[in-house]
Amino acid sequence: MLRFKPEVRIRIHTAQLAGMLYWAAMWSEQSRVDVEINSINDGDTIHQKDSLHGYDLAVDLDTVGDKLDDLRRLSQFLRRVLDPQHDVVFEGDHVHVEWDARRGKAVIPPAK
Repeated sequence: MLRFKPEVRIRIHTAQLAGMLYWAAMWSEQSRVDVEINSINDGDTIHQKDSLHGYDLAVDLDTVGDKLDDLRRLSQFLRRVLDPQHDVVFEGDHVHVEWDARRGKAVIPPAK
């Protein structure tokens, strides 16, 4: 089961975010360990300047019970199943997942 901390916000439910949450839920169901969503889009002051949290393209995940082995298994699973454009980083106390962290800034065509 996915659990969301009360302060978690989603501004735009992107397809990339949906995929991250789907696979986290699948791991939770298979492992019988609840996954807690700690952060999605919670403001520019919380995350690094180049973070994709503000674009609803990143999520911080934790496991209920905070067992390091569960977090490691979750991060390994997500690395296997998510598209290679996703970065999955085991940060010790949570798993950070973001879509295409190495891409350049979006190019917006001029209006006609």
